[in-house]
Amino acid sequence: MKKITVDILMGIAIILEFVSLPILAHEIIGIGLIFLIILHIKFNENYFKAIFKGKYNLKRFINLIINIGLLISLAITIISGICSSQKSLKNRTIWGYKISHIHKSSSIISLVFLGLHLLTTRKKLVREIKKLY
Repeated sequence: MKKITVDILMGIAIILEFVSLPILAHEIIGIGLIFLIILHIKFNENYFKAIFKGKYNLKRFINLIINIGLLISLAITIISGICSSQKSLKNRTIWGYKISHIHKSSSIISLVFLGLHLLTTRKKLVREIKKLY
């Protein structure tokens, strides 16, 4: 599967996750999104290999912070989503917050970091889309 296909499918899945859908559809799309995120990370493994190489300027440092923020917020969203799908854990609290509230809040934070990630990688994304035509 091509990287741009994974990116486009991720975008569609993310949009669908914020549309009002039945819970089962939301969970199925969420599981698919997890696999797409893993594929996206696999396609970009060279980025991770280069993190400790070379010098850092302000732009590279900001990109790193955005990507770390995105990874952390996605991890919290995924874990809290898995916990929310279990009826027995749905009303559990962590630090006084319901897991379902943590899931909703972290998904919004993930969306903010995703917007920043897309902003910093927009030139590369546009190049990939142009290759399709």
